[in-house]
Amino acid sequence: MAETPSELGIQSRRVSDPAPDAGDSLDCSVTLSREHPDDCGQRQVFARLDEDTRAVLVFGQSVTLEVKPGTHVLKVHNTLVWKKIEFTIEPGEHLGFTIINRSPKWAVGMAGVLGWAPLFLTVRKTSLE
Repeated sequence: MAETPSELGIQSRRVSDPAPDAGDSLDCSVTLSREHPDDCGQRQVFARLDEDTRAVLVFGQSVTLEVKPGTHVLKVHNTLVWKKIEFTIEPGEHLGFTIINRSPKWAVGMAGVLGWAPLFLTVRKTSLE
């Protein structure tokens, strides 16, 4: 009966797999959140991280994404206001971005008269370690 390599104490891995490298580990994460009490709770906010990952957040939602250490670009918009945030994340770091879709107090009267009001976008960066 033939024995498998693992039964013989031989460890193998595919040649196409690169050797593990501490710099390539995905131990960094970014959390995008729309849970701030100043958020007006209206409309979606669209977020895009490094031209790859997209997320659509409504009030009360959050999403956590794993990223590689280094420099990244976060683009956020509510179809009216656009924000572009460049940031650097270190190995093992967990960053958070609180996204606030807010309506100024003077806009309440505008909403009553016209039926709509402008919404402004604020993004706050925090460390969640």
